[in-house]
Amino acid sequence: MVICKSCGFIIEKGKLGDRCPACGVPAKMFLPHDEHISQKRKMLLSLDIHPVMVHFPQAFITTILLLSLASAALHGWVLPLVGATVKILCLLLPFTIAISFAAGLFDGKLRFRKVRTPLLIRKMVIGTVFFIIGCALFACAAGAPADAPLRFLLIAALAIPGLACAAILGKIGTSLINARFPG
Repeated sequence: MVICKSCGFIIEKGKLGDRCPACGVPAKMFLPHDEHISQKRKMLLSLDIHPVMVHFPQAFITTILLLSLASAALHGWVLPLVGATVKILCLLLPFTIAISFAAGLFDGKLRFRKVRTPLLIRKMVIGTVFFIIGCALFACAAGAPADAPLRFLLIAALAIPGLACAAILGKIGTSLINARFPG
């Protein structure tokens, strides 16, 4: 394994071309790197279970917000379709958040051998807020006609802080992606 002195990107030496795939500096900027991690943990981390799972709630909350806002300009036959799409995404959102939360606990335990680190606790608090918002969106979607105009406004109003939670969680997550305890 080698690590880029410029950006910290880690890659197998045999897979390194003439430039860093992440930042583009010449290959001479790489140094030997020993990960000090068991093969089993390395394999499990390489699956990127949590980073992959978090894309579902992020995509759902973004689509919910955009379609809810777009509904103000829509009319005719397309409005019920948009309403049904928003409703389905709102109904699925809390489940995707819960699955991502569970994957995050697994990932945190795998990376740090515990989940009570400062950044992971912060992620759990923000994730809990995101889950509560997801449940509120679920309740809103379940209790009103799919194309009710006021429902779109309420959903958009709930989706904005939900999107903020998703963005904060993503930002914290990117700072942790290469962090791990040795062993």
